[in-house]
Amino acid sequence: MSLGWAVVAGAGTSLALASAFCALVGWAGPLDAPGARSSHTRPTVTSAGLAIMAGSAMGLLVFARLAGSPIPGLGMAALALGFAGALGLLGTFDDLVDVGAKGKLLAQAAVGLVFAAMIARIEALPLGGGVSLPLGPVIGVLGTTLWLVVATNAVNFMDGVDGLASGSLVIVLAAIAIAGLVEGEPAVAGAALVGAAAIAGFLPWNIPSKRLFQGDAGSLFSGFLAASLAVAASGRLSLYLVPTALTPFLTDVLLTLLVRARRGQSLFEAHRDHLYQLWLRSTGKPHAALSLRVWAIVAAYAAYGLACEAAPEGVRPPLFALGVAVAAMAWRRMRRQLELPQPA
Repeated sequence: MSLGWAVVAGAGTSLALASAFCALVGWAGPLDAPGARSSHTRPTVTSAGLAIMAGSAMGLLVFARLAGSPIPGLGMAALALGFAGALGLLGTFDDLVDVGAKGKLLAQAAVGLVFAAMIARIEALPLGGGVSLPLGPVIGVLGTTLWLVVATNAVNFMDGVDGLASGSLVIVLAAIAIAGLVEGEPAVAGAALVGAAAIAGFLPWNIPSKRLFQGDAGSLFSGFLAASLAVAASGRLSLYLVPTALTPFLTDVLLTLLVRARRGQSLFEAHRDHLYQLWLRSTGKPHAALSLRVWAIVAAYAAYGLACEAAPEGVRPPLFALGVAVAAMAWRRMRRQLELPQPA
């Protein structure tokens, strides 16, 4: 079987298995009661991320078996999925017994550090014009670990509205898959596509039905998978592709934390200060209205990232910086508007 059909078969398996597994989670999964950071108002079954992980693992196995000949880079892609699964299991435990923000952060740092030290890391940062900033192994490990933790947490922090984070990660992983197929990274493309398909299998259970949440199990898994695949594919894919696709998430999370730090508020305390939470409170519109808007923004940035992938290497860093600047200015403008006193 050709690689193309093997990828399709793997994705189809992932989609079907994740959707079927969601039924089991809905029957036996733990309940997520509304809390200080929550946007939902009634207890809802969580940890559907287990279904996403199961679907992704089986989908990658089917892809590998049907591809026939050995697939370059498959071992590293499988390890990225495996490390993402380890964080997903941590998220499952946190869904059952609250680990706490600091505990989760330490665990994420430990997993990220092992991945960067033993599996893959970035040791040079391209600056454009054929110039790279050498990082060396030590800074490379620490910098890669920081990227993995920040990106994973960005997805986790944004997972507070039905379909917002999960639907966005379908788009981000699909962009990685497209770039992987174009640039000759079939293993990365296969791993990204089965992950995207598994999340797509979960989505109808979450939006509009509101029957299941992916929980930290799903958000930690999908966030780490996207971030680690970016590192694993850094030999062929641009380092800026995934950060560009995740720019809307990274902008809201990092700037919100900056605002809280300037106010002297705890960065580890649950809160509802993110832009998407302000938007919900200010407009009173349903979750689906917000998720569709965020999906469109993420899709635009993912398309921009793919366009930058096709651009000459020397202009990618300034194009990435331009995208970040636009996102930051839009975030600041919208936040000002949402924080204005509302007319009675």
